[in-house]
Amino acid sequence: MNIESDERRYNSQVDTLLMVIEDRLDDLDDDIDVDGANGQLTLTFSDRSQMVISRQPAQQEIWVAAKSGGFHLKWNNDHWFCAVTGERFAVLLNRILEEQAGIQAEVFDPVQGF
Repeated sequence: MNIESDERRYNSQVDTLLMVIEDRLDDLDDDIDVDGANGQLTLTFSDRSQMVISRQPAQQEIWVAAKSGGFHLKWNNDHWFCAVTGERFAVLLNRILEEQAGIQAEVFDPVQGF
């Protein structure tokens, strides 16, 4: 693959991922404000704390900023994995949603998720 096709694939994957995350959070009864703009999602919880999920095209990563820290995710074996914790993206998001917003359900399926 060339650089241009890698970039298109990356951007397509991230666009789809951000839409799935936004749609799933919109389906929840919990009060989460989801704002998608400029290649990122900003989630604002009822306590006014935020989580930001952003694309990093130069590194071909996804970065997550939350109260519990910053996380960099890379694509490997058909899933996004956190470089520090080793968690799949769905597991990481579920954990952050529980820690930061008190949502104790599996919002994202860790088996079929991303």
